[in-house]
This record gives sequence, structure tokens and C-alpha cells, in this order.
Amino acid sequence: MVRERHHRFEGQVLVLMAITMVVMLGFTAMAVDVGHLLGARRTAQNAADAAALAGARLLMAGRSDPEIQAAVADYANRNLTDSVRITASDVRIDRTAKTVRVELTTDVERFFLGAVYTGDWLASAQAVAKVGAEPGDYALLALDEDNPTAINLIGNVDIHVVGGGAMSNGGMRCVGNGSLHADSTVDAHLVPGFSQTGNCQFQGAQGRNGGMPVVEDPLRNMPAPPRPTVPAQVNPAVVNPPYPCDNQAPWVFSPGRYRQNVTCSGNDNLTFQAGTYRFERAVSYSGNGTVTLNSGFYQFDSGFSVSGNATVVLHPGTYVFRGGAFSITGNASVRLLSGQYNFFFINSSFLNTGNLQFSGTSPGQISFYMQNSDFATTGNSDTTLFPGIYYFDGGTFRLIGNQTIVGQDVLFYLANGARMDVVGNTSYRLAGSTTPLYPGMQPGLTIFQERGNTSTFRMVGNSGAFIQGIVYLPDAPLELSGNASGTWAEGQLIVDQLRNNGNTDAEVRYRQYVNIDLPAVWLIE
Repeated sequence: MVRERHHRFEGQVLVLMAITMVVMLGFTAMAVDVGHLLGARRTAQNAADAAALAGARLLMAGRSDPEIQAAVADYANRNLTDSVRITASDVRIDRTAKTVRVELTTDVERFFLGAVYTGDWLASAQAVAKVGAEPGDYALLALDEDNPTAINLIGNVDIHVVGGGAMSNGGMRCVGNGSLHADSTVDAHLVPGFSQTGNCQFQGAQGRNGGMPVVEDPLRNMPAPPRPTVPAQVNPAVVNPPYPCDNQAPWVFSPGRYRQNVTCSGNDNLTFQAGTYRFERAVSYSGNGTVTLNSGFYQFDSGFSVSGNATVVLHPGTYVFRGGAFSITGNASVRLLSGQYNFFFINSSFLNTGNLQFSGTSPGQISFYMQNSDFATTGNSDTTLFPGIYYFDGGTFRLIGNQTIVGQDVLFYLANGARMDVVGNTSYRLAGSTTPLYPGMQPGLTIFQERGNTSTFRMVGNSGAFIQGIVYLPDAPLELSGNASGTWAEGQLIVDQLRNNGNTDAEVRYRQYVNIDLPAVWLIE
């Protein structure tokens, strides 16, 4: 009896051991195959991530959908494991969302599982990469793509970008003893991107980088200021001589059309009553009195000159100069009051050696339209420009002499070949308006040369030169020359190219007015 029980127990143990071994072998096989599956999934996910990022970079570069799909598949199949194959159909591009999606599935080798399972054993993965942007801190941006000398420094040039960086969509070149160094990064699109001859150097406190993606023009969608409409010629009733200045004072003019010269001299005041005027011949005043033009419409066909110690008071209105010049010489001064002013110079000029004054005027209330006309300040007297828009449709903005020109809340728009000339020891301090002067204007815009105008914009600097705001030359080089020193600009220089030739030792201080975004790609799934 006892012996029979022992034999029965021994048989049961053998059966249990056999079952346990089968189960253990099954779990071991499952662990091997499942572990291999998880590893394959990791490989597939890495492949999908890398392929999606590669596709997003091509999307950022403006490639077509078929080009992106083919390139991503080729990239993946050349650089990833043989067990993962990507075809063009696995790549989906959404140009609206600026995303590239990659989906893939790969067969996974089975070691033990095949003995008991013959179905699909697959690893799947998907990844989505997005094209976007991250903010940059560039005080200097040269837009000219693939030009190795988009930033070109020659001579004893030392430019320090304070608080920001510099970027060239091409490259940077330096010859001589110059340098460009920035508190942030110095970047270029080309590789290596930097050419240095002599003792020149490009340095960024946070790095110097070639091969950076092209930075788009941050102001590409900003409209140009609207071109002013020149008023039609006026023909009020004719006023026949003798004119008031032909007689003794008081000199008071009534509205009308004056067909002979108007010449006034002496110390008496001269007044033009409110209304519409047309002067077909020259108008001049020389003396120490006050010349008052009350509100109205004034058309000068042969110029208007004031000299001596006179004060010219212009009330709000429209002032049109067709030929001749509006000339303020000697110690004369011009004063504007509060209200809307529109100045039109057609084949004419504004010549000032005196003083410009204004009170209660806002920048949006004053506009100058210069059609093939010059705006010139000369002499040794300092000048404060009126705030507002200076629209040059041809012609030149001239700064001549040994004076200091100050312009606060100003915008200079240069169209049709217009240019800026600085001659002599003139110092200029120009600041853009932080309040838009026309719809769509970027606040802080100081100088805007029209798109398509490739004429070199030359600025001669000295120790007193300073521009605050944005200098925007989308298709033109900015050429700096002279002996500029100290802080030359505070804001952002967005130009096609930058050239410098001279003994410049100047700072460009970064102050953000417009976002300059750096193209970037990242995974979102």
C-alpha cells in the first residue's frame, strides 16, 4: 500500500515538471520575441522621427511635395536600418499646417513565437515634424542670399553689435584690420561663411555659426507708404498790381492769383489771409518782421524765399511748390502750429540755412512729398526737422555743412532713385516714430528705401552720427564710410548688403522693433 502511493506521487511530479518546463519555455520564447518587437518599434520610431525632421527641413527650403517625398524615402533607406523601408506614400505633407507626417510599418523577425503563432508580427511608428520659427536677436541682417560678401568690411573697421547678433543670408568677408563682434551670435547661411584676410575677425560671444538657415525678410509684408496725390493747379481770381508790398505797411494779402513778382523788404510784418493762392512769379521777403500764412492752399510756381531775421509762421494747410525753391536763409526761421500740413515740391527744392520750429504738432499731421526735388539743410546752424513723413520720389535729402540735424518721429521713404547725401562735418540724429505714420507701417521705421531700388544707400558718419529705429533697405546695399565712432545706430539694420570702408569704430545697439524669426523644425508627435 505504502509503496503504491510512492509510485503514484513520483508519476505526478514528473507530469508537473514537464508542464512547468513547457510553460517556462513558452514565457522565455515570448520574452525574447516581445523584447525583439519592442526594440524594432524603437528603431522604427527613430526612423520615423529622423525622416519627418528631414522632410520638414526640405519643406522649409521650399521644395515641392514630390521632391520632399522622394528625398525623405531616399534619406531613410540610405541611412536607416535595412529592416525599415520608407516609400513616398509613407510621407504626407500639409502645407497649410506646415507639417510633414511619416508613417511606417516593418515586419519583425520571430525566434520562437512562429512555432505557435503564424499571424502578423509588426512594429509601427509615426512622427510629425513642424516648420516654425524661433525668435532671434539680430541687430544686423543682410538679406542677400548666397552672396559670400553680403557683409563686406574693408579697412580699419571695428563694428560692435551690443546686446544682439548679426546674420548674413550669404557670407561675411573682412580685409584689413577690422572686426565685427557681437554680444550674441555671428551667423551666416553659407558654409563656412566667413572669409578673413589680414587681422580681420568675426566673433560672437555666444558663437559663430555657418550653415544657418536663410532668415526671411521680417518686413516683407509691410506696405510702402501711399504715394501722395499732387493737387491740381489752382486758378483763383487774378489780383492786379499794385500789391500790398508796393505800398506802405501794413502788408496784408488777400486770396487770389498773383501774376507778377511779390517783393517785400523791411521790418514790417507780412500777412496772407486765409484762402487759396497762386503765385506765378517769385515771392520774397527780406527783413526782421513776421511773415504769417494763414490756413489755406498756397501754390508757388517760381519759389518763395525768406531771409534776414524774419519768422515765418505757417498755419495748417496745403503748400505746393512747382519750380523754384522754398528758401529760408540767414537767421530766418519757420514755425508750424498744431494741425494738418501737406507740403508738395514738384521739380523744386526746400533749402534751409535757418531754424525750423514747431509746437503742438504730431508726426502724423505733417507730410513732405518731394518729386524730383531736393530737401537740403546747409550752413553752420543746427536744424530740428519737422516730425512726419518725407516721401522722396526722386531727388536727394542733403545734409551739408558743419551743423547738427535732429529729426524725432521722422520717416524717410526713398523712391525712384532718391538718395541721401551727407557732406562735410554734418552730424545727424534721426529717430523713427513709434506711432505708425501710415496704415501698416512698422513702428520705429526711420529709413525705408523702396523695394526694387538697388541704388547704394551711402551714409557718411562722424562722431555725431546716430540713427534710432529701423533702417530698411530690402534690395539695396548700405555703405558706411567716414570716421564714425561711438554709438552709430540703436535698433535694427535690415539691408540687402552691408559695406564698410573707412576708419569706422562704431557700435550698433540692438533694440527690438520687429521680430526677426529664425526658421526651425521640431517634432510635435
